[in-house]
Amino acid sequence: MLSRVSSTRSVAQMVKQVAGRCTVLNVGVGINARNIGSSLWSNKNKHAQPTSFLRRSKIMAVPHIIQQQEHKFNEGKQYHGFECIRVESVPEFGIMSYTFRHVGSGTELWYLDRKDSNNVFSINFRTTPFDSTGLPHILEHSVLCGSQKYPVRDPFFKMLNRSVATFMNAMTGPDYTMYPFSTMNETDFRNLQKIYLDAVFRPNLEYLDFLQEGWRLEHSNINDKSSEYVLKGVVYNEMKGAFSENGSVFSQNLLNNLLPDHTYGFVSGGNPLEIPKLTHKNLVDFHSKYYHPSNARIYTYGNFDLRRTLDYVNNEYMSKYNAIDNSYSRIPNQPRWDKPRNVHISSRFDNMGAPFEKQNQIGIALLMSDVTDTQETFVLHVLSELLVRGPNSSFYRSLIEPNFSGGYNQATGYDPQIKDTFFCVGLQDLRVEDFARVQELYDKTIKQVMSEGFELSHVESVLHNIELLLKHQSPQFGMGLLFNSTPLWNHDGDVVSSLRVSNMIANFRHNLAKDPKYLQHKVEQYFATNSHRLTLTMSPDDHYEDNFKTAELDLLKQKIMALDDKKRVEVYENGIKLDQAQKGHPNLEILPCLDLSDVQKMPKMPSIEVLRICSVPTQVCHVHTNDISYLKLHFNGANLNHDEVMLVPLFCDVINDMGTNNYNFREFDKLVLSKTAGIDFKLHFAENIYDSKSYLLGVYMTTHALDKNAAEMFELSTELLTKFKLEDTDRLSMLIDNYISNISVGIASSGHLYAMQSCAGLITNAAKLKSHLAGVEHIEFMKTYVKQNKTEEIRAKLKTLGQKLFVKNVMRCALNTSEEFYPSLTKYYEQFLENMPNDPQSKKNAEHSISLLEPSQQHFVMNIPVNYCAKAFFAVPYTHRDHPTLRVLAKLISAKYLLPVVREQNGAYGAGARIGSDGIFSFFSYRDPNSTKTLEAFNNTYNWLQEHNTELTEQALFEAKLGVLQQLDAPIAPGNVGIDFFLYGVSQEMFANYRARMLSTSVDELKQVVERYFKNEPAHFGSCLLGPENKDLEATTNLKWKVIS
Repeated sequence: MLSRVSSTRSVAQMVKQVAGRCTVLNVGVGINARNIGSSLWSNKNKHAQPTSFLRRSKIMAVPHIIQQQEHKFNEGKQYHGFECIRVESVPEFGIMSYTFRHVGSGTELWYLDRKDSNNVFSINFRTTPFDSTGLPHILEHSVLCGSQKYPVRDPFFKMLNRSVATFMNAMTGPDYTMYPFSTMNETDFRNLQKIYLDAVFRPNLEYLDFLQEGWRLEHSNINDKSSEYVLKGVVYNEMKGAFSENGSVFSQNLLNNLLPDHTYGFVSGGNPLEIPKLTHKNLVDFHSKYYHPSNARIYTYGNFDLRRTLDYVNNEYMSKYNAIDNSYSRIPNQPRWDKPRNVHISSRFDNMGAPFEKQNQIGIALLMSDVTDTQETFVLHVLSELLVRGPNSSFYRSLIEPNFSGGYNQATGYDPQIKDTFFCVGLQDLRVEDFARVQELYDKTIKQVMSEGFELSHVESVLHNIELLLKHQSPQFGMGLLFNSTPLWNHDGDVVSSLRVSNMIANFRHNLAKDPKYLQHKVEQYFATNSHRLTLTMSPDDHYEDNFKTAELDLLKQKIMALDDKKRVEVYENGIKLDQAQKGHPNLEILPCLDLSDVQKMPKMPSIEVLRICSVPTQVCHVHTNDISYLKLHFNGANLNHDEVMLVPLFCDVINDMGTNNYNFREFDKLVLSKTAGIDFKLHFAENIYDSKSYLLGVYMTTHALDKNAAEMFELSTELLTKFKLEDTDRLSMLIDNYISNISVGIASSGHLYAMQSCAGLITNAAKLKSHLAGVEHIEFMKTYVKQNKTEEIRAKLKTLGQKLFVKNVMRCALNTSEEFYPSLTKYYEQFLENMPNDPQSKKNAEHSISLLEPSQQHFVMNIPVNYCAKAFFAVPYTHRDHPTLRVLAKLISAKYLLPVVREQNGAYGAGARIGSDGIFSFFSYRDPNSTKTLEAFNNTYNWLQEHNTELTEQALFEAKLGVLQQLDAPIAPGNVGIDFFLYGVSQEMFANYRARMLSTSVDELKQVVERYFKNEPAHFGSCLLGPENKDLEATTNLKWKVIS
């Protein structure tokens, strides 16, 4: 997959991912790890910084613990061909770092020894393309399509269901390619290690795999030589989909134009119009050059025995190579400009976005420090936070509060992911005539900052947030470390020193104390006198999509004109050969696989206690939280009328940004960030897991703080919940405008989720409401609502909504803390409850009934070149005995049918099936060049299962069970232990029974479920498309479609 450049990934962002969670695009995986609850995605945090998108899967197993030793290896000694060249302790993360270099090949290996059973392994390469054909990206796909030891078509996807990995992926960045995985099972770790190592060092790189994953010319009907030619390819369609998002177009052009003189001037993922220029020979040559062990870096983390890794890597691979000079892949610093530059680009008109005249973007970007200067990148991260994050920041005051745009765009922030780091501040949804205004305000803001500096309390709140993130624990700690260290390591930076965040904070404070104008001098250096400044502007073009189609057609014509008779025969024969290969039956026995004994035992769960404290249902979980206390509150929305319910998402977005009776919004934001990790609200929606006949709707609040700040955490929560203030209509109007702008962005990047949600909304009234609150329908609702209601009217309704919600007798609470701190936390908690108001008239547990709807289809017409397809039907709720069997079947259908047909044969980037706890079984496709062909594949599922009845074997069943276990046994952060019970009512006993029932599913039971739910057309189903106009949709499908444009 393509790992896109993120706008704000620095040392502190590294801490956020190390201690927080990795952001992963999970095609087919539910919102929470165990896939319990509804498919709602939370409101976007308007202050959060953008994150990278990764690919493929998220997953776990039983931990295998090795007691950590102080020093397992010594500097200067050799171990299995690797010399240990550096040993250092990183106490803030409980890590012992060991750096090795292979004596023969020169490969560097970095081992982080930590008492963490979720072990990580990755092979990274520095890859520097000099064209936009997507060479490193297509190579990343191709090496995973079979190797010398494992000559199986696409062993990567095959291993997804033969493993219990907590993470499996491969990704291409602007200057690196990496192949990471993580698992808690040591057998699994060794299996995947073998697959990955052989894939990167000994790939087969077959020509047919290049045609499938990269691009190919093919007949529209592969069996008919006279049928028209078409362009196909997984990456080709992936990149068409990636650049259907205007934010991606803007960010890519920003990078290319800010650093034009070397590899960053090209599109590493591939420009769709350039991809067909790539040849198979280019691919093979690039691998030979850039995938040499001397250009590789190996990362391993956790508590498994490193000696086994060193022995295997040396004997199987490294010992076969001699070191070469890898300076060819090094990237020089971008020569600095002597004057600023301006670039204007065009984009497609987003018919779901702002009005045409306001659908413009601008970004002002400046080149900053070298990524290897870790102290400087830390300072620049802090500076970026002070400049752009939250209502106290300088650019927020000058650019956001005047309310002439839709807020920051996705490129805003500090980016330390490449050789020369850069900063950008950008706005979306503004008028062309405001471009000059932005530049004037930018210059004025920088001058003001240089003159006035920053408030010390604001600086301290930023530093506190970083320190809190150091303490916050995550089950994907090791993976987060890898992602955030890779850009630095890729440029030979000191990755060990970069982990010493406490030292950086101390150095920062020392420099600030020594020179009160320290930050102002940095602003002068990097902003005021920096001539390497790019102003990028982007405007919609009504003809953008037509121009792309014309260029694509011209490219196709050129390819066809270049064909002689021999090449025409080759195209035809290759189409047949590829089709046969895709439909073939490879010998999967050569691939390693776990067995039942490896996964039968369920991971141990901490106990959960449910109490009534001050009459409030309170869930308590004693876990090791590293001196942090976690508070979760749920407010039942049973008292809200329909109009108020429809405003809940907006309410959650603005309530913590308006201030309180005692503090204005700036003061309150500063207070919150100086004592907590923030106070966040989001809509919560949960169907009854017993019968799916009712649902609960409410608001879910989360926060956490260091134990020493727990009292203030509760005080600030009380302040916000009981004294929230919505009086400033100008500010409220600005927040509403920004909210609408933000929910309109990013639809295409998560199109499969939106398609499934809207599709479910065709089946039950509950899912329909959900889609109107968090789906595509919500965008149009909010636009219309704001037009029809004055801000003062909206304010009044939001105020009533809050007064109805924030009362004690509709509240539930969950506390996660250490056993030692629990008595103190309880004292603060009881005082908090005493201060919460009661409303005797409030209904505590009223549920809304669910009704099933008549079958229907709808098509959201979007101005994009790819489709997101979904079909869904109502099956059974979570507690029904068939639910775990259907979940296994969904995995089997995904792996054995949908991926080979929809992805490999038809060219979609992803496809799959799933069942939610709401009882809705869904099919989906992602970045799909087809629509009706995919819908036909969904409809043909039963026939395929009958025709391939012999493939429903014990092994296929077990592999599908492993796929489910990847979700069920996924590691959980200490702060989230017990979350399924708190939000959805799934007790540990229920979960254990569900898991056992899933594992006991037999082949006969699977076949019975197929007959029961797939043989006949379901009574309640729906189909949904997000994608370009299709005038033949009704004629092709023989169904009536509601078209929404």
